[in-house]
Amino acid sequence: MFLTSKINRALCKNTSLPMRGLKLHEYQAGALLDSYKVPTAIGRVAFNAEDAFKVCADFGPGAEYVVKAQVLTGGRGLGTFDSGFKGGVHIVDSPAKVQDIASKMLGNKLITKQSGPDGFPCSAVYMVEKLGIRSEFYLSITLDRAAGCPTFIYSPAGGMNIEDVAEKTPELVYKVPIREAGVIPNEEIVLAAQRLGIPSETEQVSTMFNTILDTFYGRDCDMVEINPLVMTNDDKLIAADSKITIDSNAFFRQKDIFAQEDTTANDPRETLAAKHDLNYIHIGGKIGCLVNGAGLAMSTMDIIKLYGGEPANFLDVGGSAAGEALKAAMVLVHDDPEVEAIFVNIFGGILDTHILSQAILAAGEEIKFTKPIVLRLKGLNSDKAELLFRGREKELNMHYIPDFDTAAQKVVSLC
Repeated sequence: MFLTSKINRALCKNTSLPMRGLKLHEYQAGALLDSYKVPTAIGRVAFNAEDAFKVCADFGPGAEYVVKAQVLTGGRGLGTFDSGFKGGVHIVDSPAKVQDIASKMLGNKLITKQSGPDGFPCSAVYMVEKLGIRSEFYLSITLDRAAGCPTFIYSPAGGMNIEDVAEKTPELVYKVPIREAGVIPNEEIVLAAQRLGIPSETEQVSTMFNTILDTFYGRDCDMVEINPLVMTNDDKLIAADSKITIDSNAFFRQKDIFAQEDTTANDPRETLAAKHDLNYIHIGGKIGCLVNGAGLAMSTMDIIKLYGGEPANFLDVGGSAAGEALKAAMVLVHDDPEVEAIFVNIFGGILDTHILSQAILAAGEEIKFTKPIVLRLKGLNSDKAELLFRGREKELNMHYIPDFDTAAQKVVSLC
């Protein structure tokens, strides 16, 4: 099949399913949890090696530091930077060593088992106090769609991949559905303390669960994950490492968090598209695709492949393509140096193809299309749209072809 993981991700964004969650860096997640009174380890972030040295003063004399590369991928500890430096997590015992480690991480890409061969750029490092750990646990809350409610998942087996725990020892994974919004039954707290092997720490377990639940609801989270949750040698239950994702559909309520989004690892074209509510995924072929609807996008790319062409992108303009959004879409496709021809394939339902055509012509006046464009417009007012182009195909370097197969063959022939 032609589907790739990146295209599947874009497809999910265009269905009735929730859009992807906004991933927070660990330092951002830690600050968010701290703001809701979740007991967390002391941590400081730095964006250059000199500041990494300076913030160590906040930890007090004799401290040891865990230096963590801030990249949005798992498996950091076993990763390797593109410079050859190994490990995205290091434990050191002096500010000077913190500075040295930070200088080797910052500005380089960390490659892990989860990142792919290109890796992720490291633009920040997070220094966390080294804790004296007696026990490690796992704790998270996420949306359980089968149960129809948020659900806590916890395990006495922490500090490891919870999927492996669930596969090998499923009896060590426990769930607590939150069916009454914001309320964790007290008996579940007592049971959790027992199952975690800390029955005398019910109060701390209650504080941890309830403050995490407050965070989850207060910030429209898709997931809050603490791994590991630790019991220290001085009997304190601490969130030692955390991951948080925020529901993208809650942007209007959580603008301060979304303003912190790290887009350094994104394709700049995808970042530009997102600003205009467009779904763009770069693939790398010769035929730029501008369509509406994820299903039509997939069909368009498949038929291009069928006739021997290579699609350059997945670009879904949705149901309201006009004005600046359409101009941005056309620029994204037209200015791709790999693109030799453009296929605009639109089905007008909500989208009025006559208005769309006017927007295409206006965009062409402004950005001066130099690459041939094949237009296939069907549906709402497509007869009016066709009249805008008939007799002007040569002048506009556009080919208006209503038949899907014929249009696809034509755009392939132009490359």
